Amino acid sequence: MKKFLFFLLIPSGFIFADGIKLFNDSPFELTAIVQSADGKIVAQKNFAPEEQSTWSTDQTSTEWTSSFDASSSYTPYTVIWRCSYEGYYSVCTDVAAGAMVTAHSCPGAKYCKPKPKDDQKNNQNNKKTSCLSCRPKKIVK
Repeated sequence: MKKFLFFLLIPSGFIFADGIKLFNDSPFELTAIVQSADGKIVAQKNFAPEEQSTWSTDQTSTEWTSSFDASSSYTPYTVIWRCSYEGYYSVCTDVAAGAMVTAHSCPGAKYCKPKPKDDQKNNQNNKKTSCLSCRPKKIVK
């Protein structure tokens, strides 16, 4: 009987864990930032286009950068989809535990500025103006 009760108690620990499913349905590389109701960042992960993942408060070993502290309730969550280079793709507020959040379903610009290529950046930084035409011209009389 003790073994039977033990097995019934194991799944009950999972009932108290909050989690959300995230899916990057955009053509851009995005970073998902999960914020608690009090504004604390509780998790963050980079997503390639068409990548999905689940974040949960009871995860101990994942690719998520997480700083969850179960001292209070953090729901509802806010999910911020940030562009990998510059700006924000979209933001979903009032996300309940167990919800599925896609980047394109949240309100926002839904566009990411492309990262400049290294060649373009170097050309702009190293561009030197030539002043060959600045030399005084010889006046022939």
